[in-house]
Amino acid sequence: MYFMTSARGQGLAKKLALLALDYAREQGFKRCYLETTAFLTEAIGLYEHLGFEHIDGPLGCTGHVDCEVRMLKTL
Repeated sequence: MYFMTSARGQGLAKKLALLALDYAREQGFKRCYLETTAFLTEAIGLYEHLGFEHIDGPLGCTGHVDCEVRMLKTL
């Protein structure tokens, strides 16, 4: 997810992520997987705060060849 600079620092990313995770849980999903890039350190910090854990490799072929950071959360 991306936010304009003017929208950052207001907790919107956290709120949106929590809504998405709640919805996924309600729909019966057991895990949530994401890919990002190492230079998005603030995003990675948010994901870690939300309970995502770093994993060694991709889960399948997503086509995101530039995303070297993979994370997984049990819902």
